[in-house]
Amino acid sequence: MSPFEAGHDASGRSGARSVWTPAADGAPQARVRLMGDAIVFACPGMQNITVRHAATVLCATGSQPLHVRCDGQTIAGQVLLIRPMAHKTIHAIDQPLVLIDLEPTHPQYRRLNALGAPPVQALDTGVAQPFLHMARAFAAGRLQGRELDSRARQAIDALAQPFPAPAPLDARVRQLMCLLDENPGAELEQLVRPMDLSPHHASRLFGQGLGLPLRRYVLSIKIRAAASFMGSGLALTQIAQAAGFVDSAHFSKVWTQCYGASPSQFFGGGRTHIDMADQPDWLLWYLARRDSDLPPPSSGVQTPWIHRQRARSGVPKAAGATDTAAGSAP
Repeated sequence: MSPFEAGHDASGRSGARSVWTPAADGAPQARVRLMGDAIVFACPGMQNITVRHAATVLCATGSQPLHVRCDGQTIAGQVLLIRPMAHKTIHAIDQPLVLIDLEPTHPQYRRLNALGAPPVQALDTGVAQPFLHMARAFAAGRLQGRELDSRARQAIDALAQPFPAPAPLDARVRQLMCLLDENPGAELEQLVRPMDLSPHHASRLFGQGLGLPLRRYVLSIKIRAAASFMGSGLALTQIAQAAGFVDSAHFSKVWTQCYGASPSQFFGGGRTHIDMADQPDWLLWYLARRDSDLPPPSSGVQTPWIHRQRARSGVPKAAGATDTAAGSAP
């Protein structure tokens, strides 16, 4: 067997090799479901080095446990929980797997990113079983659409329940998240001036509240926007522009760091099957979830930027975004 390889390490430099188990003849290399604040991804196996903003649940869909190396230790298990920003190597060549990435906007993100928790931990059998059943059905194509979304959310809620509830998020951090969602290219100084905060204080407050650096949050918005174009047939340069990256080179660097291979491995024709069954109206979905713990938005509130980017007819214009403001390179 000759796995296809991408000769880059997790920071995008040449060196360590990212190896992917090839799919069977005629089958897509991966299956993906976009859930707005989470991504479900299935593939026949891989080995890569990554670090990304998401909290990840990694599920073996075969009989053998998966192995993840982080901080000098190797953790094995059928289902593993990986904290955001963990620098890890996944060893799963010829081992089919499903991963569920929880975005920073997911309601359980802060709970699963609790201080003091190990960067990688194997889940107990009782907690792992719902993930295994769901992952195997999704990988086999038997589970999709809203039913997949529902089962994934139920399993995640059950997983998060034993974790201590985080302190209420500072209203200024919540407001800043909303403003960045609407325009991730905005200058931080302009955003925080009405809050009577300096950019430095705002960045520190944001990192303490969400458990993720502000710049990483901005990049996560752009990564989600780019992911929404999987299966669109657009060129990578068009996707990079629409998602708010400076250019395709920066898009490739950030994506490779997050997912262990260049965007072409995910966006190339026929490589990835996108589960589009019963996708919700993303704008209405987003507003309903985002504002569930906030007062109703003002009449002049803008359409959240990431959902303007989801238009499939043509290439949306980037929202004046640059990567020299709040969302500069990592």
